Amino acid sequence: MTIYSVFTNVQSHFVKADDRILGAYGTNFWRSWVYPFYTPSGVTVVENFPFDHPFHNGIFVGQNPVKVGEREGNFWAFPVKRSHDDHIMHNMGRMDAQGEPVADVTESGVRFILKSTWRDENEEPLIDEERTVFMRAFPDATVCDMTSRKIAAYGAVEFAQTKFGSIGVRVEPRLLPPLGGAILADEGRRGTAALVDANRQSDFVAYENTVAGQAAGLFLTILDPGVRGPWFIRDYGMAMYNPTWDRTISLAAGESWTVTLRAVAYDGALTSERMAEWTHQGGQL
Repeated sequence: MTIYSVFTNVQSHFVKADDRILGAYGTNFWRSWVYPFYTPSGVTVVENFPFDHPFHNGIFVGQNPVKVGEREGNFWAFPVKRSHDDHIMHNMGRMDAQGEPVADVTESGVRFILKSTWRDENEEPLIDEERTVFMRAFPDATVCDMTSRKIAAYGAVEFAQTKFGSIGVRVEPRLLPPLGGAILADEGRRGTAALVDANRQSDFVAYENTVAGQAAGLFLTILDPGVRGPWFIRDYGMAMYNPTWDRTISLAAGESWTVTLRAVAYDGALTSERMAEWTHQGGQL
């Protein structure tokens, strides 16, 4: 039986399965995210942040704009300026964590629950969020499910149609096509992001390459049954499941909206058989 445990280093909460480190979930003043996230052999498959997009963080949640009445918050970026005229730095909000993540350690894995209040640039609340992160070990992979439940606790909410949302990953550079890696999708698609971005639909997306002499990769799938996108996939390592890509989501006061993404860090080459073990959707490579 696998023995799971959690240890904390400053504001990062690391998960162990026996003697193997799976990854960590942490917070800062602006938001929370998963980083690092390891394959069984110890390859991290996500990037903490790139120089040009310091608000793309590991496995994370982001959304811009979020509107309540006349008020609006930007929860995609946070204020690390990239230039004097950075167009995205407006209506800057923050995801105000209400304490530290609560860890539930069981024989099947570790589940973190973190409640946050999303505040606008004037520190006024727009919505509440309950974030759940569930990590567990497979012999050949590490699985992380991230769920974001956004609650219209302060009035009706509009999550406007946008490319800046909703839950996703900044992929480790060693897995990317510019460095010899490949992006995989269903129906045998393998190559660059254009294969997925043509219709933004797929049962899964994976990034894979040879790292330190062996194949390793990151597999992503949407956990809502029958949902195949929209995906926002880029060769430079942005991989998002974005329901607001082509539609606005509106909530009446008191309603909630939930989005979940499964990420799998794996060693070796991806196969249909392995994928079927990690996801309820299956699909063919």
